[in-house]
Amino acid sequence: MAARSGAGRPKRASVDSSATPRGGAPRGKGGAATRPVDVLVEAARKGRPGAFEGIVRAHQDRVYAFCSRMLSDREEALDAAQDVFLSAFRNLSGFRGDAALSTWLLKIAANRCLNAIRRRATRAGKETNFCGMGGDDEPSFEPRGRDEDRPDRIVEERELGTILLRALGRIDPESRSLVLLSDVEGLSYEELAEAAGLPLGTVKSKLHRARMALRKMLAPAL
Repeated sequence: MAARSGAGRPKRASVDSSATPRGGAPRGKGGAATRPVDVLVEAARKGRPGAFEGIVRAHQDRVYAFCSRMLSDREEALDAAQDVFLSAFRNLSGFRGDAALSTWLLKIAANRCLNAIRRRATRAGKETNFCGMGGDDEPSFEPRGRDEDRPDRIVEERELGTILLRALGRIDPESRSLVLLSDVEGLSYEELAEAAGLPLGTVKSKLHRARMALRKMLAPAL
């Protein structure tokens, strides 16, 4: 994915996993991008050639990896990730900087993926089960967890990532998004609440239930 300079919108291109360091641009707390990306935002707002393309390169692997985990389909993930950057390009003037640019992009990505899943469910004529009820070209982005008892950290340590992805596919999309944003992307509860548009208490409750559901599903493999 790269931006087309002077053409009014970014063009679609293949995701280049070598374009950035593992996981994208250097990040601080909650995956916040460092100052150079802030400079790129200002440059892109002023229409400087290559500025938005720099933003895409800095975040494309991370956004695509999130979409891929949410959708479990490479082509759908590529389309969703492309839509994320197209939306960001069109709405960059509205980015206030209250949250990190990476958090803002992931919020857009979560909304795009949830919409894609709803459309998929509508086409199939069924809804995804509620939480707790019963590629070679993908970028190598697998950030480490923050504590030992998270389902994703346990599975990563046991080299059972495929099983985790299947388990994630069995919980409802909103809970899946919260788990990925928290346990993979490192967003805080406050950032999760802002991204999901939910009260803080609701986010904590849904995330706890999702983690417990995952632990139950993964128990036989541990």
